[in-house]
Amino acid sequence: MASPEVQHPTPSEPDWTDQVTDLVVDLVDSVRDKTTGPILKGARGVVYGTVVLFVALVLGIVTIVLGGRALSLLPFDEWISYLALGILFTLGGFFLWSKRYAAS
Repeated sequence: MASPEVQHPTPSEPDWTDQVTDLVVDLVDSVRDKTTGPILKGARGVVYGTVVLFVALVLGIVTIVLGGRALSLLPFDEWISYLALGILFTLGGFFLWSKRYAAS
């Protein structure tokens, strides 16, 4: 039994299977870019924001502790360093309290 000859498309004839495949791939890429892209950007923002928040919190606590230790090394009584930190935080609190309402 003779095998049937397979006809290959000539270079001038477009291959419709390649065109349909390219169309499907382009459609899937377009849908993915419109749906998954913004979700990934949002998730990245949440993750990086959380990491930055925790790093800033830890650095703030370490800075406060080191500031208290540095003030206690000065040739004053220890209560003076506590008083200086208390005044500093009170002034900072007053400043933030004055900014609690939005500008009209």
